[in-house]
Amino acid sequence: MKFSLFLLLLTFASVARANNGIRLNCPMRGDMTVSFFDYSLMTMKWGNHFQIASGRTKAQTKSGAPFWSAHFRNGDELAYFPNASTYYLFYAGSKAPVRCTETGSLEYPAFTPPRYEKNGPPTDTDNTENSGVVLLHPAR
Repeated sequence: MKFSLFLLLLTFASVARANNGIRLNCPMRGDMTVSFFDYSLMTMKWGNHFQIASGRTKAQTKSGAPFWSAHFRNGDELAYFPNASTYYLFYAGSKAPVRCTETGSLEYPAFTPPRYEKNGPPTDTDNTENSGVVLLHPAR
């Protein structure tokens, strides 16, 4: 029983992954940050622009090279070829891809929001008699 519980915990630990991102430099767009999150959610930020993509499509070229692509809300499509570690960006409305250069990577730290105990300052919606926890509202 202990061994099977250990294997189960080991499996969960190996499946868990940190959310991460990459920095790309793409022609006409310049420096961008592409962030990868759980459930195939991706974001792309450059300058004051921010776009979201949900899901990745896996495919192969005619010659058999695997790749995945993600379609962003503004019509851009990002493609990644893992065998060559190369990113391509299809700008909205364009059929010709541009090759992007990866300039860095980052990992977003996991954090736990703070917990405020009952002895914290009360809020206007707090019922302190029935609650063991008081959540603080941001300054209004």
